[in-house]
Amino acid sequence: MPAKSPNEADSNFAYYFRESLSVVTNSYLKAGAEGNNRVLLYEPPVKLQRKSGEPLYIAITQTYKLEENSDGFKARTTSYSYEIMVKKAGGNLETVAEFHWHPATTKKLRWPHVHVKGYSAEGELDRKHFPTARLSIEDFLKFLIRDFGVVPRLAYEEWREILMRNKREFIAHASWLHYGPLI
Repeated sequence: MPAKSPNEADSNFAYYFRESLSVVTNSYLKAGAEGNNRVLLYEPPVKLQRKSGEPLYIAITQTYKLEENSDGFKARTTSYSYEIMVKKAGGNLETVAEFHWHPATTKKLRWPHVHVKGYSAEGELDRKHFPTARLSIEDFLKFLIRDFGVVPRLAYEEWREILMRNKREFIAHASWLHYGPLI
């Protein structure tokens, strides 16, 4: 959403991001800044409870820049990494899947993609970059709840409203909806 100052744009972006994550965890989301570049992240990975089975762990990194436009100031995502992990025997975390988008750091790989832990006749799948659409944090969290059985911290009506409202705001002010072909 347009803001009157860079600080307001930064605060708004971080607020909605944290509010969405609060659906599944109350862990502290670290924030950092260098000039106009910002980062929000979970480090170390955050433990999430599931309806059944062992807990799931997530690592989140979201980078963004603060920009001025004709409406004021806004935060624009520059990259993301949403990682899903499980704890293996011995206590080490193993990645199940990683959703990435980092167009500025890999010129030959500018599209959003997912890495999946697994093997096929092609070899290890985790080195493959399966193309995806851009993934909002709200869609990632709904995916964790629906497909991995992550237990929300809030009542259904409350967490659903938070994720729907924040996704609506995200789309209403997104600068990337009219991307050309990705690959």
